[in-house]
Amino acid sequence: MKPNKYFKEDEFKCKCGKCELPPDVPSDELVDLLCEIEEFFGTHPQINSGHRCKEHNAKVGGSPRSQHTIGSAADFVIPKVPTKVVYHHILKKYGDLPLGIAIKNNPNDEYAGFVHLDTRGKKARWEYK
Repeated sequence: MKPNKYFKEDEFKCKCGKCELPPDVPSDELVDLLCEIEEFFGTHPQINSGHRCKEHNAKVGGSPRSQHTIGSAADFVIPKVPTKVVYHHILKKYGDLPLGIAIKNNPNDEYAGFVHLDTRGKKARWEYK
């Protein structure tokens, strides 16, 4: 993982608890984006899902082509900031870039859910239902 002042490798490890983080994961570009997001909000993003091995990705219902499986994606929240606020900031700042940007919103709790960000190299936008 690229050296940085905010994130540790453990934050991006697969939640299966069995595998190690592959070399060069997460992507340098993803680390740079997440560092910028931390600086903007002044709060450390909580990574809910970083890298996923193929087995864990299948277990959680991820796409077989998920960017999580190659280490270029993160699902995260900014503690004490509504999910929609984080999502709209990311769209405004990075919306023209070739990134995957998505939101999982919870209509009953504005702080629940997460934002997905990936460095896929092409523009993709969606909302998880």
